[in-house]
Amino acid sequence: MHWSSSIEIPVSAGVSAMAVESIIHPFDTLITRIQSPGYVVTYKNIKGGFRPTMFRGLYQGIGPTMVTAIPSSVAFFYIYETAKYALLNGSEETSSEKMPAAAAHAISSAAAELASCAILNPAEVLKQNAQVSKSHGSGGLKYPVLTMLRQLMSRPRKLWTGYTVLAASHLPGTTMTFCLYEYFKASWLGSFEKQSPTIPEQVRVSLFSAGVAGAAVSLFLVPIDVVKTRMRLAAGSRTGQSSLPPKIIPINTELSGPRSTSTSPQGPIAVARGIPVAEGGRGLFRGASLTCVAAMLGSGLFLGCYDGIKLYSQKSCASQEQASSR
Repeated sequence: MHWSSSIEIPVSAGVSAMAVESIIHPFDTLITRIQSPGYVVTYKNIKGGFRPTMFRGLYQGIGPTMVTAIPSSVAFFYIYETAKYALLNGSEETSSEKMPAAAAHAISSAAAELASCAILNPAEVLKQNAQVSKSHGSGGLKYPVLTMLRQLMSRPRKLWTGYTVLAASHLPGTTMTFCLYEYFKASWLGSFEKQSPTIPEQVRVSLFSAGVAGAAVSLFLVPIDVVKTRMRLAAGSRTGQSSLPPKIIPINTELSGPRSTSTSPQGPIAVARGIPVAEGGRGLFRGASLTCVAAMLGSGLFLGCYDGIKLYSQKSCASQEQASSR
């Protein structure tokens, strides 16, 4: 890794994050609504179809995501690329042996994900509460993100609600995804008869490798994702009991109001136990199909875009260096 990447990484990570979030956010909104405890009451009609509210405001909550998308992505890839380079190449001074590729990818992605989650979690809390808010209609919230931010700022620690669950869900998912992604990419690039595939060929390999890896891993993590969503939505309610239906999440209630009837927010284990009791085992797999599709598109586009921008930036920098040396 050339350390001209000090420019390539933030540009590649930032642009790819913004592009992918703008495409994937509607899918994410639908998944959040499907996994919410008020899904049947709020978004389903008597005949089993969807109410119009299911597909309204699909970009609600995108503001906080966009604000944190760039720093979280840049932090992730800086740590990932730096750690991977150091682990795979060993120490030049001590001539230590190289670490196995799978272990290097797992350690690097895990360290990068912990830092990224710390930046991303407040935006995720605001985003998911805004995604299920009733912003349409006479009694709705006109600016759901700002309303939720005002409510949560009275207790700012709520912005990090679900961080442990976020890390618990992202760490295995990220490590498995990157291990599979790097393995598929290396295998497919190695299958080319020519030694140096073109940049478009490398981008296509990255896109398909990341898409397959992301879809495969996401299927196993849907239950954790459901629990994480319930905990975050509970942070936006006064009662903190949004893990159990059929009550609609009181998004537009003031968090700073009276709490004489409230109980302490449930932890991840209590939430996970409560969902099957109230909804059956299928409740833990709400939105599994849509989650896999979104993961395939999101992972493929994100890493494909990232690699493409990085490769073209490296090529441009190399051309400029050659021109200046003449």
